[in-house]
Amino acid sequence: MKSRIVSSSTLIVFTSFWLALAQVKPLTEQERQKIEAAVPSRAPVRVQKPRKMLVFSMNVSKGKPRPGHPSIPAAQYALELMGKKTRAFEPVFSDDINMLRWETLRSFDVVCFNNTTGVLTDNRELQRSLLDFVRSGRGFVAIHAGGGATFVEYPEYGQFPEFGVMVGGYEDGGHAYAPNSTVHIRVEDPKSPLNAAFKGKGFVVRDEIYQFRHGYSREKVRVLLSVDTEHAENSPMRKPLPERAADKDFPVSWIKNYGRGRVFYFVLGHHPEIFMEPALLQHLLAGIQFAAGDLKADTTPSAKIQRR
Repeated sequence: MKSRIVSSSTLIVFTSFWLALAQVKPLTEQERQKIEAAVPSRAPVRVQKPRKMLVFSMNVSKGKPRPGHPSIPAAQYALELMGKKTRAFEPVFSDDINMLRWETLRSFDVVCFNNTTGVLTDNRELQRSLLDFVRSGRGFVAIHAGGGATFVEYPEYGQFPEFGVMVGGYEDGGHAYAPNSTVHIRVEDPKSPLNAAFKGKGFVVRDEIYQFRHGYSREKVRVLLSVDTEHAENSPMRKPLPERAADKDFPVSWIKNYGRGRVFYFVLGHHPEIFMEPALLQHLLAGIQFAAGDLKADTTPSAKIQRR
């Protein structure tokens, strides 16, 4: 994949970015065309001011680069085209962890972790900078593994627990549904502007579905999409965690506040095909605009709504 987005105001070093993408299969021309056809032509709401989004796709293990998810190039290309076609944001792609230093980070409106895995950094200054960035009123978007395993190294979940608090939980205990599973998705919040593309109707995906334990609770997040676990056509479930076996709660996307900032977690995205589906890309774009502060949405946690 060849990225054509470069910030006019910030010099980005792409070396590590290209090295990461070199470890995964590049997009074919047919895949590029499918993504181009699926990307929304306009944003859900008017942009209040120019927005910049820093996109990381780092994958590390014990401090060394490792191959990432096969969907990373597809997601990058979709984000690139979204910014170009809708002008909702300017994506800046980099895997230079020093971009998280406050003097650089403060020039952005949103940080996106696109299928990042492993301990990206153990530098407490950089970790704290990201938290302060969101808490101060900016946004964070996580795609698939970007919210589930970042800043932790299995099985040591305690290294940076504040990240899980910000995101809304850590993926833990393996995957509820393996890659290539057929899963029916329920639209839990049909009135949310982030779900407008689905028109209140559920849909089917072929993807990998996480299960959450550490830090996850419907008392803390507003679930937008979830797995319809009762659907007879779902692929067999893997071994669920005891609490997930009891409540059958497998969220697929959610939003929440963190301080004065906004978080959107899009759990799908293991397979490139996810970024070739128009409705899913509209959902992702709406989530980015929510995180940026342009799209207003109710973040009242799901459990509190159910008790009303």
